[in-house]
Amino acid sequence: MTISTEGPRGLFGELYLRSSRPFLPEHVSVAEGDYLAARFAEGQATGLLLDLGCGHGRHLGQLAGRLPGRVVGVDLDPLSVAEARAVAPVTRADLFRLPFRRDAFGGSLCWYNTLGMFEDEAVPVALAELARCVRSGGWVIVHGTPPHAAQRQPEANYDGQLPDGSHLVEQVRFEEARRRDQLTRHLTLPDGRFMAASFFIRYYAVSEWEALFDAAGFEVRWVHGGVDGSPLGDASVDQIVGAQKRG
Repeated sequence: MTISTEGPRGLFGELYLRSSRPFLPEHVSVAEGDYLAARFAEGQATGLLLDLGCGHGRHLGQLAGRLPGRVVGVDLDPLSVAEARAVAPVTRADLFRLPFRRDAFGGSLCWYNTLGMFEDEAVPVALAELARCVRSGGWVIVHGTPPHAAQRQPEANYDGQLPDGSHLVEQVRFEEARRRDQLTRHLTLPDGRFMAASFFIRYYAVSEWEALFDAAGFEVRWVHGGVDGSPLGDASVDQIVGAQKRG
């Protein structure tokens, strides 16, 4: 069986950076950085930490210098990697074939529904790679959206102007059977260029994460519904899972 790990073709690069960054203001990055630093410190994560799918380095910039070990990133998009390298060491590589030695990291984070952008059969591959690269007792923190948040709003649309003068149109439709949003994103730039992509975001329930982590050799230790550390509830729009590698 061939496992597809290609992800959403056409989304990343300039389209993703221009259309996503306006909705990720600095105070959001600061709050997420505070949360991650506190969780890794509580778990006594030591040595190198890996930001899996680091994008343009939002969290790398927040965590650099705040933890005992260095924080490094990995991403496949060359434009994002070029930006992220301004704040921390970053490697351009496939998330499913990590170019790191066994037990290289004391922990890893994977934020913003990154793993939900790949087919279900690809997620165990990513977690197996993390299990290889994260030492025993190390931590993996995965952020996503709980399924109930998408179920409450099965259709959504955005049509508006961005701060740089670009015009963004996005349509979202939730597929209950597969627990995922189908999205189309169109961006018209001020210089007249047009960019478009179609992709999906899969939302995993806590029970699914528990099974996936267990199969990879991790144990889920906590689940939060926001970066304030609140428990996951019906009103939560975030779902943050912390798992520790056994052994």
